[in-house]
Amino acid sequence: MGDKISDLSARSLEIFRELVDAYIETGEAVGSRLLSKRSSMTLSSATIRNIMADLEDMGLLYAEHTSAGRIPTEYGLRFFVNELLEISDFNNFKNDLVSNLINSEGENTTEIFEKVISILSGLSQCAGIISAPKTNPIIRKIDFILLGQDQLLIIIVSDTGQVENRIIQTSLRAGSSLMEQLSNYTSNKLIGHTLSEGIKIIEDELLEYKNDLDSASSESLKQGVEAWKNDDSISGTMFLKGRANLLENIDNVEELGDLRNLFEIMETKNTMLQLLNSAAKADGIQVFIGSENPYFKVSGCSLILSPYKSNDNRIIGAIGIIGPAYMKYREVIPLVNYTSKIISKLLNKQIWGGRKK
Repeated sequence: MGDKISDLSARSLEIFRELVDAYIETGEAVGSRLLSKRSSMTLSSATIRNIMADLEDMGLLYAEHTSAGRIPTEYGLRFFVNELLEISDFNNFKNDLVSNLINSEGENTTEIFEKVISILSGLSQCAGIISAPKTNPIIRKIDFILLGQDQLLIIIVSDTGQVENRIIQTSLRAGSSLMEQLSNYTSNKLIGHTLSEGIKIIEDELLEYKNDLDSASSESLKQGVEAWKNDDSISGTMFLKGRANLLENIDNVEELGDLRNLFEIMETKNTMLQLLNSAAKADGIQVFIGSENPYFKVSGCSLILSPYKSNDNRIIGAIGIIGPAYMKYREVIPLVNYTSKIISKLLNKQIWGGRKK
């Protein structure tokens, strides 16, 4: 099949390009009459039908009904994206993004992600998705403050200046010497380690009963470990917005069922994080069309992903758009690519202050 495609004439390539462009614009099958109007070449409808039949034999097109027009196959869309796609100059998207993101100074990472994903889904009219980077700061200071009768506030200050705190239930009492003991113990064990390393150290200590703390302090430590261990900043999280946009492309009940399956997958945090983290391992834009992505095989949707990087050029997450197979690739691809660069710049200033780590 590859050899046949390499032998396609300029005329056949032109017809194929016009057909895919028309399909992306309308989401509907394209007939020879429409192509004869769109093409810059003077060709009869009969000639165009013959070319379409050849393209169908090559696996690039298919007909939903005998008398209907043609639709590009997944293989055809892949060929179009890889070989024929001319990326837009992105000016329209760029102006909107810059004007909306320029005021993100001082916002925390969650606010940045929520703003970016809203803009992304709005501009693309698809669903936007971002995996947030896992944070694993080095512990520089730990404080414990008793609140009321049975609550303990744990405050951790990292080497980047970030402050994290959690409130847990405790049986410790104000004025108890156990507070000082707890503070000295954790500072000695954890300062200089990353948060994930600290969690492991405390878990091992509690499991093997090596520590010298009493039962109340040990129980407080155990709850503190659970509070941070289950936190999204350690396990990773994602932001998803714009699923309603996908509903606008549904034409029948069968497609609605397929989309429902997609929504169920999108609601499964671990599955989506695996997908995004896997994509983040590859540098540059990635385009998955239909069944090329096993998670979206049933729905027939396409996924465009781009990684974003830390200040020292490490890939720390991925951003993408989920949309119909006929999404506007020449506009969406540069949108995702540019937004990933915007996120890198904002996060590097927010998290690391622009410093090399």
